Amino acid sequence: MEHTDTILSPEDHEHFLTQGYVVVKDAVAPEVIKRAVTVLEGEDEDTDFDPAAACTTDLVHRVIDELFGAEYGFEKKYAGQDMMRPQQKDVAWAMMAAHVDDAYPTLMPNEWALGTFIFLTPVRSRGGAFIYYAGSPLRYRKGMATSCHAIKEMAQSAEYSGEGTEFLAAPGDVLFFHHLMGHTGSDNVSDPQTRHALLSRWVPTKRIVPGDKSFTRMSTIEKANSARYIEHRFGVDLSVRRAPADDGSAALLQQGWNSEMGKLRSCALLHFGGCAQWVAVAESEPARIRRWESEDCINWREVEPLAVATNAVRGLHLHQYGFAAILGVTGEDDTARVFSSVDFERWDAIARLDGCRTTTPWYIYAQYPSKIASEQALYRIPAAEPSYAVCYWGADWADAAGETKQSVAVCAPTGSRIEDLVIAPRYSDSHCAFVADVGCAEGGPTAPHYILPRDVAVAEGELQPLAYEEAASPRRVRIFNRGAWYWMVTYLCGEDDRLFWGCIDWAEARPTLRRLSDAKAFNRAKSIVGMI
Repeated sequence: MEHTDTILSPEDHEHFLTQGYVVVKDAVAPEVIKRAVTVLEGEDEDTDFDPAAACTTDLVHRVIDELFGAEYGFEKKYAGQDMMRPQQKDVAWAMMAAHVDDAYPTLMPNEWALGTFIFLTPVRSRGGAFIYYAGSPLRYRKGMATSCHAIKEMAQSAEYSGEGTEFLAAPGDVLFFHHLMGHTGSDNVSDPQTRHALLSRWVPTKRIVPGDKSFTRMSTIEKANSARYIEHRFGVDLSVRRAPADDGSAALLQQGWNSEMGKLRSCALLHFGGCAQWVAVAESEPARIRRWESEDCINWREVEPLAVATNAVRGLHLHQYGFAAILGVTGEDDTARVFSSVDFERWDAIARLDGCRTTTPWYIYAQYPSKIASEQALYRIPAAEPSYAVCYWGADWADAAGETKQSVAVCAPTGSRIEDLVIAPRYSDSHCAFVADVGCAEGGPTAPHYILPRDVAVAEGELQPLAYEEAASPRRVRIFNRGAWYWMVTYLCGEDDRLFWGCIDWAEARPTLRRLSDAKAFNRAKSIVGMI
């Protein structure tokens, strides 16, 4: 039977947009809740009764459908995990800092777009309540407009999260929350009754991309993730910048941007300080790291070079997981140095690694992209044998450079060398990709290769050629921002190493590096990664 009435009121939709969550009461029948609790507490051994399936009612599905809209089907990521909170009598209750879920959160839903908590027992103050930070998605989005990769550290800061509130639930309450909703758990120090609440996350069956859709046609989940709508609705600056369809922009996208430095040794890219930050080293000035900024990612202005004392540079990589930018600089002397900066002006040396062809810094979230490696990681291409990459990891960058924990992570085809290596998630927390510049062992030009590892610290198979649309071979692929199965990147191509914008859609059967050759394609890419 089709339902013609709706569960959520206009005020409910507005609450989700402004606060990041909405609550629906009495979503589960009392007799179902009672039986679910007895099963979860081991008092009922009926193996045919599934508490999560029984409590995820038709009403719950209808609410999700109303938030997502008719364009987006959905499926459940988890079967309904019981986040139980038994009483702890010897624990002092405290409000913990907020966090957002996922190892590598993105502006747009990278997998799940909506979380639900179905509460099965009464939740009293200090009885194990879910702590929510009302309005935090909007504050986080404002912060991510400055540095989109800083969200994990940003989420913990009270400046962005705001104040936490205990959700004092009644049995049958269901809380629906945004993927960038700041939240945390809390201890049950006051209630002998174990708190039972079923957590599920809901995945749209296709990417959520509001794009240039009119606001009146957007569903609530599209509005909640549309930078364009949020700027309009709340009067905040999310740095929404479209590529104009003028001759100058069209030429820069189609023909590439010429830095006029000639042949480049390496470059690096990061969204930081509200701009695209691009640094590069030319063959003509190998010890000078020059820097450009761009608000619209098309028109670049040169600023002061990086204040990093270095000899001739071979490789550059930028990375961020928190407020600080991390810069890896590999020299012709096979020494890699790692620097940290919170403003791109002052750079502090924090680690050194010898014997490197090139070195890529990256943060590994424990247990997700790797089952053996975690925390700060340095991927080193050995200078003496550049046919593979070794992952070194540790509690900090200096620890990783100590080489006490290591594993071969990437292998080139037989008789080949790796000149450059980048890594990032492509979907969810565990699905990552490496892209490398690979050439013959004896030297000569390179071509882009890739591998989709099960574990980012364990080599299984060899790098494979990455398809591309250019007439010449692209090199130095650099990731700007990501969406679900999607990278927005830059790369160098041509005799004078022009900078091009491109994308890789990892959902394609044959992943291909494609040029964003006009304003329409460029703006579409920015929509997919959440910048329009």
